[in-house]
Formats: sequence, structure tokens, C-alpha cells
Amino acid sequence: MQEADFSTRVSYDYTLCGWRTRSDIPLTGVPPSVPAGESVDVLIRVVPGRSPVAEDGGGSVREHSGKYSVIRIDGIADFEVIRGRQIQVWPAARAMHKDIEIFLFGPVWATLCHQRGILPLHASAIVNGGGITAFVGHSGVGKSTIAAQLNSVDYELVTDDILPVSFNRSSLPGAWPYLRRLKLRSDSIIELALTPTEPVGETLDKEKFFVRPKSAGDDKWSRIERLYVLEVNQTSSRVSIDRISGAEAVRALVEQTYHFEFIHKSGSYRAHLANCIQLASKVATYRVRRARSFGGGIELRSVISAHLKNAPT
Repeated sequence: MQEADFSTRVSYDYTLCGWRTRSDIPLTGVPPSVPAGESVDVLIRVVPGRSPVAEDGGGSVREHSGKYSVIRIDGIADFEVIRGRQIQVWPAARAMHKDIEIFLFGPVWATLCHQRGILPLHASAIVNGGGITAFVGHSGVGKSTIAAQLNSVDYELVTDDILPVSFNRSSLPGAWPYLRRLKLRSDSIIELALTPTEPVGETLDKEKFFVRPKSAGDDKWSRIERLYVLEVNQTSSRVSIDRISGAEAVRALVEQTYHFEFIHKSGSYRAHLANCIQLASKVATYRVRRARSFGGGIELRSVISAHLKNAPT
């Protein structure tokens, strides 16, 4: 296992969510972009010494506002997010690099999106005919698997796990690509005959592996055309796809907001609800219910592919 070592500062440049990002912590499996000089949108710095939120007794610290957030992950790192533009990181002693990355580019990045007024959905997404189709749902419901299945038949990957939703000047919802890499379990990797690159975590999330997508979406903002809310139905052996709208669709989007704790602690319910209402009113939303064992990933892919081709947007 590799402990994080940031004694020598090396910075890496990426384009994430359309933002020029410079990070002291490298992203596994994501190619760096061309350096943007000093003109960056998001700056991620590893800060030496003791963090300002350190407590002798340890414990969890979570503080959130529109301009300033603090997140402590015991044994991993303290994170400080400032005005949606800067993230400061104080790694814990003997913390593993990949474990820091899991939280930095998960809940911490989602916090940065919230501060910027971007709606981070718990979703994986592909490009379908120029527009984005997203699969939202709780952890373990199959978002990454269905994205990987569709990617294997030439749908381009936009993101895996977090979809940062924004609205253009015409109030239409869309997104920039985020992490165009897949995190899959061994059974999905074997089924698709893929080659894993390395484990996602070193002490956490060790059962998942990073996999390079067959093809990835262009680095541009694209309109979101469809949302599929994935659910497991323990009482049925079949799959059903039903259109949802109104309060039902809004409720699903609220429930699938990544790192909702920010909304709760910052008191930004009204703005968040307005974003969810606007998204639900503009995008065709479907609820997909299936048995956990339904036909394997390939059969579910066939059902979703047929629906993508035939159902109205």
C-alpha cells in the first residue's frame, strides 16, 4: 500500500466540469490537460502542518455554507472548500493516496459544486445522439454497470458517480464531463471482458477497480435529455420502465443529490429545490425497477437500449 507523500510539491492540470483545475493530488486514470498557466478555475493544495479544524480528541467535523466548508474524514484528511474555487487538504498521518482521492473527488468536489450553484447528482451518464442520458440512484444499484454496458456498445462516457448539472442562458439543463473513468466490481469487469487498471482504494473501496472507458464524451457542455432513476425491486422478477413527472420526479432528484449534507447544513433548501424543479420540468425522467438478479447486465442493457431508441424525450 502506498502512503500519501506530498513532501515534494508537484501539480497536475485537469479539465473537470469544464473548469481548469490544478491539483497537488494526482487523479488516478485521468489524463492531465495542457497547463493553463496561472489562469485556473479550481486550485487544490496540500497544506503542511496541522489543520485549523484539528481537534485533540478527533471526531467528525462538518461545517457548510455557501462560501466556506470544512469536512473531516477520520484517518484520511481534513478538507477546506472556499468559495467554490479552492480546496485545501491536510492529509492524516499514514493516510493512503487513493483513499484521500476517494473523498477529495467525491463529497469534497460535490461540496465545491454546491458552493458554485451547480447541482451534483449521484449519477453516471453517457452521450446518446449528442445529448446526455443519466442514470441516478443509490450506491450499489447499478449506475456504473449500466454506463459500462452502454459504453461497450459505443455510447460515450460522460461521468461515473457524479453528474454536475448546470443551466444555460435559456434555462436548459446540461453538464460538462467530470471523471471519465469507470469504477466496477470484478463480476462486471469479467462479463464485459474489460481490463482493470488498479483498485479504486487502498484500504477503502478495495472491491472495485478503475477501468478505462472504450470511448469518452468530448470536453464540452451538452444538454441533458433523459434521466433514469434506477431502483431494485425485491418482489418482482421483471424490469419495468415508467415515466415520472411533477412532484414524483422532483422528489427523486432531491433524494439523489450527491452530498445532500451540504444542503442540510448550509440551509440552502430553497435554491436546491428550485434547481430540482427546473431540471424535472425540462428533462424526460423514467423510473427503472428491476430484480437484483434480472438477466445480468447484458439483458438490462438490451432493455435500456431499446427504450433509448423508442421512447419519446
